[in-house]
Amino acid sequence: MLDILSSSRMFDGIDENILKKISVFSKIEKHKPNVTILEEDSSDDCDLFIVVSGRVKIFVSSKYFSSESDDSKAIYTVNPGDFFGEMSCIVKKRRSASAVTMTECEIVRINGKKFIELMENDSEAGFQILRKLYETLYDRIQNSNFMLRNLLI
Repeated sequence: MLDILSSSRMFDGIDENILKKISVFSKIEKHKPNVTILEEDSSDDCDLFIVVSGRVKIFVSSKYFSSESDDSKAIYTVNPGDFFGEMSCIVKKRRSASAVTMTECEIVRINGKKFIELMENDSEAGFQILRKLYETLYDRIQNSNFMLRNLLI
């Protein structure tokens, strides 16, 4: 588990002692294609996920954009080493998008409640993890800005 965590984008460069703590409340799941991992608007859990192998589609329902359609709009594809579900975990709010496996997948599920407890009770762990999350958030916002510019031009 340590190798998987340390090679993920979320935990790359994080102290090994912190990763050992996270590995205690993490488990590997295997999923077939077209399995729903997260439901948009759900607040059932606050777990977060790392894709080990396969691909996961993140999408939003178009019902929020148009009352005439019940389609969904893909907004991101999660590839091996990347993660999803972190925003609901950190802010303890409903899921802002759905996640469905596109291929056979191996995914690490990290218990969100225990993850938050670690961040709240271990300031060094909290700082290192938040720094990595902000780096990723920055990259995602930059990517969204690029896509919006292309739509507007």
